[in-house]
Amino acid sequence: MKYFYIVLLSISVISCTVEKKNETPLFNGLTFNLYDGEAIEEINSRTGERYSCFFNDGIIQIPLYKYIKHSNYDIFIGIPYNTSIEALVKAQIAKQDSTDAYFKSDSVSFYKKYAKDGLYITEYASKIEDLSLIYIAAMSESRELSDSLFTETKLSERINTNKK
Repeated sequence: MKYFYIVLLSISVISCTVEKKNETPLFNGLTFNLYDGEAIEEINSRTGERYSCFFNDGIIQIPLYKYIKHSNYDIFIGIPYNTSIEALVKAQIAKQDSTDAYFKSDSVSFYKKYAKDGLYITEYASKIEDLSLIYIAAMSESRELSDSLFTETKLSERINTNKK
């Protein structure tokens, strides 16, 4: 009987400490849902250069925080530094050009879709519960994947607050 309680206690401790494999922690209690085939990758110089070339080349700095790789697409998660959603929206409007397919913004987020260099790109930024500002950029060679996986709704649903 004593052995049974030790095993039961061990299982309880393990189940409470095992991190979910279908999400990755971000910051301020936020997590990001992962889909099948997605993996968190190390941010190396090549990844950082690619991110900077496409997404972090403006006045507002958005350091790369997480890089998620799938065989058919890449997702970059950044933390906008020392800025606001209003400033991010103004910066997006200032750099819009004729290749932009779609742009939408409001007081708490922006969503942008466009094609560049043979890639279908989505950018999304949102203020979560008036506490955290998060930036997500995704790129794929497939328009169908981009249109189905990286809608504004689907990206926003992948961010969890985990507040109990």
